Amino acid sequence: MDHLLSPIELRGKRVKNRVTMTAHTQSYSDNGIHGDRVRDYYAARAAGGTGLLVMEPVPPHPTGRVTPQNYDHTKPGFVEGLKRTVDAVHSHGGTIINQIYHMGPNADPLATGGEQWGPSDAPGYFGVGRIHAMTTAEIGLIVERFADCAATMMKSGTDGIELMFSYDTLVDAFFYDDRNLRTDQYGGSFENKTRFAVELLHAVRDAIGDDPILGTTISVRTPDFERLVQYLEAECDIDYMGIGNGDYQHTELIIPPLDIEPGIGIPNAARAKAVAKNVLILAEGKINRPELGERALAEGKCDLVGMTRSLMSDPDLVRKLERGDGNRIRRCVGQNVCISRRMRKFPIACAQNPASGYEGERAVSPAAVPGHVVVVGGGVAGLEAARMSAERGHRVTLLEAADVLGGQVARTSTLPILDSLNDLWRWRANELDHLGVDVRLSTPADADLIASLVPDHVLVATGSRAQAPEHAIAVDDWLRGAELPAGDVLLVDEEGSRKASGPAEALALEGRNVIMIPDGIDPLSEIMENHAERPVFDRLRAAGVTIFSDVIVQEIGPGSVTIVGRYDGVERTLKAPVVLHAGRHTADDALCTELIERDIDARPVGDARSPRRWEDAIHDGYLTGAAV
Repeated sequence: MDHLLSPIELRGKRVKNRVTMTAHTQSYSDNGIHGDRVRDYYAARAAGGTGLLVMEPVPPHPTGRVTPQNYDHTKPGFVEGLKRTVDAVHSHGGTIINQIYHMGPNADPLATGGEQWGPSDAPGYFGVGRIHAMTTAEIGLIVERFADCAATMMKSGTDGIELMFSYDTLVDAFFYDDRNLRTDQYGGSFENKTRFAVELLHAVRDAIGDDPILGTTISVRTPDFERLVQYLEAECDIDYMGIGNGDYQHTELIIPPLDIEPGIGIPNAARAKAVAKNVLILAEGKINRPELGERALAEGKCDLVGMTRSLMSDPDLVRKLERGDGNRIRRCVGQNVCISRRMRKFPIACAQNPASGYEGERAVSPAAVPGHVVVVGGGVAGLEAARMSAERGHRVTLLEAADVLGGQVARTSTLPILDSLNDLWRWRANELDHLGVDVRLSTPADADLIASLVPDHVLVATGSRAQAPEHAIAVDDWLRGAELPAGDVLLVDEEGSRKASGPAEALALEGRNVIMIPDGIDPLSEIMENHAERPVFDRLRAAGVTIFSDVIVQEIGPGSVTIVGRYDGVERTLKAPVVLHAGRHTADDALCTELIERDIDARPVGDARSPRRWEDAIHDGYLTGAAV
């Protein structure tokens, strides 16, 4: 990792390595100012060795907001709160920059008071109202507010400012012919369409002075992309450009899910690097493995490497590389819990790292009285509970009935495209080796065996069981090895998750005709939350899977499923030799109940407590392990 870990100079400031945490909205603000939670979040990444950190963007005008938790530079205490975060990052040797954006047509009307601003009149992006075509006076106002916001931020001691001109925000809307229909000095020619961006960069540079770093972000989907790179560099005093990959019509490219190949953003950054003269180029886009960034730097495709979700998953990524522990990095799998929560106006979280965003309150602390902890079950909940218990100083024994670890996640990962899910359990299994946990495979546990181990605490992670209706085969039973009859498949889906889409794709690729029947839900509803619907729909379509919508399952019979339309009320019966059921599970908690009845300190963990999503099981394992 000689290139990735090498320092680089940004406007006279030495950035200690090329690893960058790019700007992203965490929604951690305390009523518009920076509190302990966001300070601890950035400080943890700086302490872990990250070279460059770009903070959550701030909209300088109310019409630019996207969430009620946006920061507000006009609030009393804003500078003081930001300074605490900046100082914390600097104390660990990190370089920190603040981003400013205006979400324009993609601002949330609920956060802005109802107005969405853009270059020209057009239907609103949220299905109601229309975009307000900005007057020249309003363009001037936004330029002033950007400059004012930048000057205010600089009072905190931050190292620089970044302006966001990508992903369907206000400024890049001016770049598009079909969005910018203006006939004044901000429309028509390339120079006119980019005038707003140039004015903003000039105003911000004037506001912050010559010494601070100034950067910008643009998207490869922007018209005249290479020309824009060259023009902004020539016209403005900027130090670096971050290269984005998508837009709000293609969010799977902005925050690529597990379906998208790692390193998607590197070729796009290389296009910018090929035409840039002196401005540094920052690559981003599912660079979730350090070796991808190392190769991109070695091949001259970029100068800085954005690894944002990787740093959410493992704040100590750089430190582990520096000490030769790259195999212990907790990899981002692209489950996209982070963006799905943000889009629903909740603070972000991480499927892999339960402490992400909770660094202050979920720091690992030694157990007050170290003892013997027995964990029953080697799925992700049990592995995480065992890891946390061992981290805190307990002696831990893990019992797993199967001859392999991983549980439902490992079984699901055998389906097309889902191999990266193995990182959810393999990292934890690897950590148990380092922590000296006694892992016993092929060891079915009962109350007598557990009692003979003389545990101080028992964490029961026995998982959950599928409850398929009569005449149907549960997906999990099929993944465990249950034989399916030959022929076509009717797949009833109760959750809209990978539990249904994965088997549908796998069976279709075997040559079977597959019909997916979402039972009273939108097709792929959970996958849509994670911004993976486009690639999943594309693969299912290519495999020949038929998907019904707006139906409710009335009855499952031998080789048949009767459905009724949610809106038209029409009832019909579909027939096929195989009925597969992707349904909700029930907790397998009988062992825990028996142990409690024997007065053994037993606690259910993960699905054994309440069947939920993978990330919920991991978080529950973390919290339970932290509590014993």
